[in-house]
Amino acid sequence: MGLALMLMLLLAGLWAGVQERVTTYEDHLAVDLVVLLTGSRHLFADPGLLRTPTVDAIARTPGVAQTARLRTLYEILELPHGKAAVAAVAYEPASGLGGPWDLAGGRSPATGNEIAVDALWAAQHEVAIGDRLPVLGHPMRVVGLTDDTDLFMTPLVFTTMTGMDQMLRATGSTGAVLVTTADPQGVAARLEGAGYTVRSPAQLHETSLRLATDIYGPPMRLMVGVAFAAGTLVVTLVAYTRISEQQRDLGVLKALGATPGRLRRIAVTETMALTALGTLAAIVLLVVARELLAWWRPSFPVVLTTRTITRTASAAVGMALLAAWLPARRLGRLDAASAFRSGR
Repeated sequence: MGLALMLMLLLAGLWAGVQERVTTYEDHLAVDLVVLLTGSRHLFADPGLLRTPTVDAIARTPGVAQTARLRTLYEILELPHGKAAVAAVAYEPASGLGGPWDLAGGRSPATGNEIAVDALWAAQHEVAIGDRLPVLGHPMRVVGLTDDTDLFMTPLVFTTMTGMDQMLRATGSTGAVLVTTADPQGVAARLEGAGYTVRSPAQLHETSLRLATDIYGPPMRLMVGVAFAAGTLVVTLVAYTRISEQQRDLGVLKALGATPGRLRRIAVTETMALTALGTLAAIVLLVVARELLAWWRPSFPVVLTTRTITRTASAAVGMALLAAWLPARRLGRLDAASAFRSGR
């Protein structure tokens, strides 16, 4: 029972962890609005190109307090031991917007040839502060290690807009414009009226989550569904077998005068105790499995939510009660002698 429940919780927690990780950047984007290229909905999947006059026009919009350029793209780094996919973020250090929010070591990039990388990814690929990484064919010096910046299987790396402009030869343009304002709704209405595509961090969060669900959802949901089906069947089989093996004892109790309701209460109580012990075993096994997975594959987080725990517990308890009640109910319909003989 413990192993079955642990598998249910582990896969459900893995899917919850994937959903949490894919929106890490949007969740830490401390701005009010983001202006994107017309038709774009996602910072990384739909990189756009906005020219400097557009950025200046956005900055002059009434109600806008501050603007900052931002460019994002996916990149494959050529490392000595192989290739590695990263999500690159180029921001303007002077603005304080869009850059790393937590450092595990070093500092944030300040010049065009500097980069900050995720600490877990750096440890996995043996990258240290002072090393140089080839980004778009240009050697970039690692000056900082960031914390909590690992998307699902794709870590974030941060550099400056100046450096990215030079590498892409795209001076005078940007991918998006970050906006801070005291009136998000009013400014968004003005910008949209001027023909710009405006999104809030919450809307970008939903878009990223929906995109990840479209990509990873079908196989992950299939695995979670199989785990729940297998887990509940195992719990049911264990509970049913346990009560069926005690038919002789229950038959003796019936011969001594126990009512059918009394027999069902005994079966249900024992099953609940067995399920409780299985749940405790599942928790211990899950803690061990999470630690091993965090050590072996840190990019695969396991996040337990109240919904996941409640759904797993409800499925296990419901099937266990049904499995205990069926043999006890069948035994309650038999006469005492037949019930006793069936248990021998």
